[in-house]
Amino acid sequence: MAQLILLGLVQGLTEFLPVSSTAHLLFAEHFLRLPRPGLVLEAVLHLGTALAVLMLFWPDVRRLVAAAVRWVRHTRVRGAPGGRPVEDPDSRLAGVVLLATVVTAALGLLFLEPLERMFTSVRGVAVQLLLTGLILLLARERGRRRAEDAGALDALVLGLAQAVSIVPGISRSGITIAAALWRGLGREDAARLSFLVALPALVGASLFSLRDLGEAASLGYTPAQLATGFVVSALSGAAAIRWLLAVLRRSRLGGFALYCWAAGLAVLAATR
Repeated sequence: MAQLILLGLVQGLTEFLPVSSTAHLLFAEHFLRLPRPGLVLEAVLHLGTALAVLMLFWPDVRRLVAAAVRWVRHTRVRGAPGGRPVEDPDSRLAGVVLLATVVTAALGLLFLEPLERMFTSVRGVAVQLLLTGLILLLARERGRRRAEDAGALDALVLGLAQAVSIVPGISRSGITIAAALWRGLGREDAARLSFLVALPALVGASLFSLRDLGEAASLGYTPAQLATGFVVSALSGAAAIRWLLAVLRRSRLGGFALYCWAAGLAVLAATR
């Protein structure tokens, strides 16, 4: 049970902080000599972090779902007299999230096999964490656009950035927030859009991995243990999101860049 609590904390705290949850899970497994948790447990932990986004951004999610429904209804009656395209901020934002998700999924499936092989090298992941630090250091606020002002090009950039984060050690939240900042969004809105774009990817990948629940039993995980990991991941993920938003209201991502460099260099020194 202690292992599930530890992994849940690591996943929840590092999924949304720009420090790479994949890197930290791999480092924890390597240095603490923990067995690989398996795809099912990883999926459960990711679903916990998805729940954290739903808890904190439920008003946004509800509006985006409603906007998507309005778009579908409009599409069905587009030929009706007087029909007009649905053009409102929520509809645009829903379209951005959808397009970014499609781009991420397409690129992820295309490069999944070579990227999966990168998960075997602890030193390689440490080097990628150093690269994350550089990305964070270079991320600067270039404007004050809101998430609702994002468009198709923003979606493509965010989808590409999220696909790149499949590389272990490249922080998903870090590179997507940096991409949104580069596209001119304000810091808090960049983080908000990053979390909303992450939600379909987290849920989709997790549900895909849950197709073989028998794997959990074969690894010795009980339903109570899986539930513990899920709850710990959700609660720690929510705390991490709140803290990151508070940090972004008053400063940039430089502190996280220094942490990524310190962690990456420490791992490189310890694995010579």
